This record gives sequence, C-alpha cells and structure tokens, in this order.
Amino acid sequence: MTAIAPVVPLPGDNRLGSILADLSAKGWSWQPGLLPEALYHALRAEVLAINAEDDLAPAGIGRESNFQLDRTIRKSRISWMDGSTPAQADFLQWAEQLRETINRRLMIGLFEFEACFAVYRPGEFYDRHLDSFEGARNRVVSLVVYLNEDWPAENGGALIVWPEGSDETAEPAAHILPERAGVVFMLSETVPHAVEMTHATRVGIAAWWRVNPSIQGQIDPLA
Repeated sequence: MTAIAPVVPLPGDNRLGSILADLSAKGWSWQPGLLPEALYHALRAEVLAINAEDDLAPAGIGRESNFQLDRTIRKSRISWMDGSTPAQADFLQWAEQLRETINRRLMIGLFEFEACFAVYRPGEFYDRHLDSFEGARNRVVSLVVYLNEDWPAENGGALIVWPEGSDETAEPAAHILPERAGVVFMLSETVPHAVEMTHATRVGIAAWWRVNPSIQGQIDPLA
C-alpha cells in the first residue's frame, strides 16, 4: 500500500534537528520562516477576517476555577481553533507531524494539542509568565507562530525569552520580533517569556502540546 503524503510537509531533517537540539540544550528555539508559504497565507487571511469581524474573546490567565481576566497582566484577544476550516485543518495536521517527530526524538510523551489565534491590538501585551499552569503538568511544549507581513522593530510586540529556569533578576536570552511565518518552540514549564506592548496589530497563533493528565479517568479539560 502506498503511503498518503501529508498535505503540509514538515521541514527538512536539518531544520528539525536544529529545533530538537535547541529544545534539549536551552529549552527554546526560534525558527524564522518555518511555516510553509501556502499555510501562512491561509492562516493569515483567516485571522485577519476574525479580527475584522471582532469575533475574538479577551484572553485570560489560569484555568477552570482559577481562570480570570487580569488586564494588568495580559491584554490580548483569542479565538480557539477547532479544525473546522481548511486552513485550521492543515495547520493541525502539520502540528501533529511535529508532535510525532518530537515524541520520537525526545521521548517526552506529548499527547494532546490546543491552539488559538492570538491578536494583540495596539497597546496590548502579556507580562512575564510560564505557559504551564501551576499545580498540574499539562502544557509541556509551547508553539508560537507569527502571521505578520512586515514588522519593523518600532512596532514593538517582541517576544522576550528568559533562560530556562531563570528568576526575574536574569537578563533575557532573546528579544524575538514577530516576523513573517516565524515559529518559536519553548518548554512550557521552564522557559519564562513575555510579549512587549505592541504599537501595531500583531497576529499569530499560540499553541501547546500537553501530556495526558486525567482526573477520575477523564482527560484534564482544556482551559
């Protein structure tokens, strides 16, 4: 039987090797232009339409009973992906291939994926934080995808990444501009990061791979 080729192929072995080596060595990896061109255009068109229709929810912090909207910590808007459009379906398939590769090479047991479009309008930001919620090992590897065309430094909105496991006195390891089709990978539990205030509308995707924690036989619900 002939295997069915993936709709959106993964990057080559050298690029994948660089991502995996970075995650192993320092807990994060910046990959400019990693998102395939056709997928970039499809996802960008979708998030711009969602933003134009204002079909976005304020982003919060915490989960379940601890969920809260704190606009002094996080000020942005999101729309959860459910795979219901061709662009979303292709992106989820691309992410699934990445999950399989990361699991096979690093053996960290990624199980479940959640993703949302993330929009920062002028004046919005997200203070320093970890992506894994306190009290549960849920999000393990974070994925950030940028869907902006041209992004000069004066637009702000950089992703600030601190060294793995560092406290608030540490110097940042990187300031990453949200450049076209760029992708960031981070270990969710140990790599602190923040989004600087943006001065232009900043669009992208925030996503996470989770392990399979369960409560009384039920997979820990998404927040």
